Amino acid sequence: MLRTLLENRVLRGLQRAALHRHMPALVGGLAFFLTASMTVPVSTALVAAVLLSPLRWRSIALQAAFGSALGATLLVLLFHHLGWVQLHALFPATFDSPGWQRAIAWTGEYGVIALFLIAALPMPQTPALLFCAITLLPVADVFVAVLFGKLIKYFFLAALAAQFPQKFRAFLDIVEPAADRPLRRGWS
Repeated sequence: MLRTLLENRVLRGLQRAALHRHMPALVGGLAFFLTASMTVPVSTALVAAVLLSPLRWRSIALQAAFGSALGATLLVLLFHHLGWVQLHALFPATFDSPGWQRAIAWTGEYGVIALFLIAALPMPQTPALLFCAITLLPVADVFVAVLFGKLIKYFFLAALAAQFPQKFRAFLDIVEPAADRPLRRGWS
């Protein structure tokens, strides 16, 4: 419920900012917040921003990747200072999920290369960041790995959203019929 409310608020904010020249920077800041707070996937905001401002898809993807990499780096620093015991106390059930186990295993075996792949793929990156914090991988290496992984992922998603907006509009019409949603600027 809370995630849905937050997603709706994010989407409404992006609608208001769609025509401003600072839209890519806003998306970068939003990507930082969403990554650092671990609340809503950044790709949700990225695709919405590209659909609302399709001519700026490259700069939106670049800013989103940079903001997400900064947020991930902040999480590594935070996880390092919290420690394993406190993190397990905060998120007891999540450590048992298969996605977390796979990400931790990959990162343990391959280090920042695995982090790069995890950032580029649709996998949860938080467990890999947690493992990087516990094993004291260099923060600069973590930032670069996440940045390049997110650049690949977000450029791919943004290009798809910019080139095939009718598919996304059709999906939105199923979820929220056109008569029920407000006018979306930037869509023809």
